[in-house]
Amino acid sequence: MKNLIVCAIGYLLLAACVGENAPIDNTTEVGDTELTGNRGRVLSSIQVPGYTYIEVRNNGRSLWLASNPVEITIGDVISWGQSALMRNFKSNALDKTFEEIIFVSAVYQGADGAPPVTRLEPEQNSGVVRSTEVASGYSYIELETDAGKIVWLAAPLTEVEPGERIAWQDASKMVNFNSPSLGRTFPEILFVGGVVSSE
Repeated sequence: MKNLIVCAIGYLLLAACVGENAPIDNTTEVGDTELTGNRGRVLSSIQVPGYTYIEVRNNGRSLWLASNPVEITIGDVISWGQSALMRNFKSNALDKTFEEIIFVSAVYQGADGAPPVTRLEPEQNSGVVRSTEVASGYSYIELETDAGKIVWLAAPLTEVEPGERIAWQDASKMVNFNSPSLGRTFPEILFVGGVVSSE
């Protein structure tokens, strides 16, 4: 009996030592530092009419995304398509100003869910300004592209004039975007990081 008790105590001590020294595996399939480019892990999300604001961990830092409505869960690994970085963006729905926020064309489940980001062709990302409106620190620009299509851009405050030729690079298309400051909804609008005169 005494030998049995000693063996049991020895086994418990051995198990306790192994438990203390055993590595704890907190890692998931994709580590946060591996989530670079257009991939991230969801930290939080906020749903507002017509939009989802998503906070993600990307390459060891936190980023905010704005997308068309999407169902996601905290901890999900997501990827996104075309994007445009906006600075000092004021969300009236949240009564919050984001120092930086990335408007994304689409959100996909998984680190490899997004298709390759494609650039707009030159004739698609330049055109002639038809009209402009300014609201909440942004320029809303109606223009006719070189391909003959009428599009609206949302860009950081920029002085442009009707008849001026402009160009832009990265863009994120948003559908049914409501601008309370303008009191209108755009069926489609391209959020761009900036525009330049191309004359």
